[in-house]
Amino acid sequence: MLPEKIIEAALFISHRPLKLEELAKLTGINSLGYVKDIVEKLKEKYSDSGIEISETQEGLYMQVKPEILPKVSHLTPYSDLSEGCKRTLALIAYKEPVKQSEIIKIQGNKAYSYIKQLLQKGLIKIEKEGHTKTISLTKEFERYFGEEKEKIKEKLRSYEFENQ
Repeated sequence: MLPEKIIEAALFISHRPLKLEELAKLTGINSLGYVKDIVEKLKEKYSDSGIEISETQEGLYMQVKPEILPKVSHLTPYSDLSEGCKRTLALIAYKEPVKQSEIIKIQGNKAYSYIKQLLQKGLIKIEKEGHTKTISLTKEFERYFGEEKEKIKEKLRSYEFENQ
């Protein structure tokens, strides 16, 4: 079987980013440079499609291109997020890391259920520090939105600046 097909299938099916080393092991290729060349060919192959191969510090993964995502996002497992959950997630992304009490102060008690739903979906994590709970974003959040959280934070901050 062609290594290109194995790499393409692995990136498509994986629920997490894959490192070049993992792809090399899957294909039996000893040269990371050769694996990188195959990935570059695949990126070129998808350049005119609605899908792309993206890379973060965590590795490589396939995703829907950000400009296409609004048209198809309702088909994803997260399309069932209520508007309240989405607002809560945006607030967490903007302020992260943020104390749960701060989110509750801004949104009221209904935010407890939104936080619980986001936690169940793996988009956020909560760390207890004494009586304080600190909320931060997960890698699943980055994977879902197709960008690293720092880039998303920059966009949120620039949006706030433009709308003042």
